Amino acid sequence: MQKKEDMSWSGVETWAVKIIEQSKEQAKRWFIAWIITLAALVGTNAAWLYVFQSYEYVSQDGTGSNNINMGSQENVMNGTEDEN
Repeated sequence: MQKKEDMSWSGVETWAVKIIEQSKEQAKRWFIAWIITLAALVGTNAAWLYVFQSYEYVSQDGTGSNNINMGSQENVMNGTEDEN
């Protein structure tokens, strides 16, 4: 016949093993959720970068020339015309 102390430790051991198994399952689920979230973050950032790079940005230097994507168009002048 087992002692009363041995029986209680046996029950605690069984309970601890069940808790550890459940936490392993939950850890796997959270890891998968983390991987999905990380993939979504990378995907959305890549999409924003693609969209950002697809626009044509126009800048103008001090001579009145417009530079579009490193090209130059000399015929566009902004400002007042010279009266001379």
